[in-house]
Amino acid sequence: MENRASDLVILNGQPIRAGDYRPGTSTVLIYEVIRLIDGRFLFLDDHLERLRNSCTFSGIKYPDYRTLVNHLKMLVSHASVGYGNIRLVVSEVDNNTDVAAFFVPHFYPSEDDYLHGVITKTYAFERPDPTVKKWNEKFRKNIGAFIQKEGVYEALLVNGRGELTEGSRSNLFFINHQSAIITAPEHMILAGITRKYVLDICTEHNYRVKEKALLKTEAATMKSCFVSGTSPKVLPVRQLDSVIYDVRNPLLRTIMKEFNQLIHNPDSR
Repeated sequence: MENRASDLVILNGQPIRAGDYRPGTSTVLIYEVIRLIDGRFLFLDDHLERLRNSCTFSGIKYPDYRTLVNHLKMLVSHASVGYGNIRLVVSEVDNNTDVAAFFVPHFYPSEDDYLHGVITKTYAFERPDPTVKKWNEKFRKNIGAFIQKEGVYEALLVNGRGELTEGSRSNLFFINHQSAIITAPEHMILAGITRKYVLDICTEHNYRVKEKALLKTEAATMKSCFVSGTSPKVLPVRQLDSVIYDVRNPLLRTIMKEFNQLIHNPDSR
């Protein structure tokens, strides 16, 4: 079940009701989704740096750091909650830059999902600007309907060349039978903040990493598979279409453990 911590919106420094926030359908919305854990914004600087890059690429003025942080803090203060997912949105309306911060429905995997893995299915789609986190209403509606219809946790995107690139809301990793970790190159995907720290963990443990987008036929030969993201963290994939993967892979379990330690003890590194 999805949950939303609050219906409040902070728009340009003022609290309003969610029903009163109506960004134009033709407006380009640049955004980040930031996880709030025990009143702490997870990987905040990483998210704001990616937001800045997305704004620059899209020709939208990037608000100053303090303005963005103040919106987040004001939202948490007014909502009086310490957990959830927050969407931070920057857009241009009538030559003015709007900033909005609000909680969005979140679905965190269960302990059973982390233990036994989740089911995924492939979906034909390729992001037009993969490195820019831009809201695509049509894609979100279509992918949401697909996930609900198929009864799966995530849709894994396949481009026109038949390559598996990423999830609709996550990044994608495989582990082959030689214990190498395989993930699509950064220029082909919306590289997530969680993905960055997963790769850091791999570097610290001297795990071999290959940046390559696998064909569906190649993915079927992999030993293990997992996705990463703001809500799922590091989550094993039990099944991709008809392919079954090993969710007990020690290398995968080590990455999961290291990432969980990182988010709960950020000063340990």
